[in-house]
Amino acid sequence: MGNSAVICPADEIGLARAVEVIVHGGVIAFPTDTVYGLGCDLFHAGAVERIYAIKGRPARLPLIAMFAEIEQWPRVAAALPKMARVFMDRWWPGPLTLIVPARADIPARVLGSGTTIGMRIPDFAVARQLLRLVDRPLATTSANRSGQPAGCTANEVAESLGDAVDLILDGGPSPQGVASTVVDCTTNPPTVLREGPITREMLGVG
Repeated sequence: MGNSAVICPADEIGLARAVEVIVHGGVIAFPTDTVYGLGCDLFHAGAVERIYAIKGRPARLPLIAMFAEIEQWPRVAAALPKMARVFMDRWWPGPLTLIVPARADIPARVLGSGTTIGMRIPDFAVARQLLRLVDRPLATTSANRSGQPAGCTANEVAESLGDAVDLILDGGPSPQGVASTVVDCTTNPPTVLREGPITREMLGVG
């Protein structure tokens, strides 16, 4: 761990500081409904590279695109499979990541050199407000070193990552405490790649 991280309360001032960091190519940690996440401008190559370095994440593993409103999916997806729309309407905002075909202009580094992208809208007021204020998709992953437990509070993130991130937005504990369910909607039927708060039974798929 490095020096002490900058922790800001998730009030109007803290949110404004977080947005400023993102707009200027920085990396923040912020609370979601599942766990705390690392986030940066999805289209900023240097910031995306820093997320991989901070986390020690293997290059083959993609990041997730996070945004505020369902209508914003065309910012990251080239197409929307039928079942993806069904799941979005039923479970978003919420702890569900949907894998869909990625737009051609999404940086390859975000995709892990694949052609699909995971996208999600968190059901957490602080995260939604941050995403609305920054008004751009964020490239995200859980706020922890690879192989270590995900942080569920600002202090846990600070203990794990220190000042490797530019700012930690403290919005209290993440309520779920477990990573989102991940469903690949490019297969027919859709495939659950990771079961989280939303189960296979709840989704009605394998």
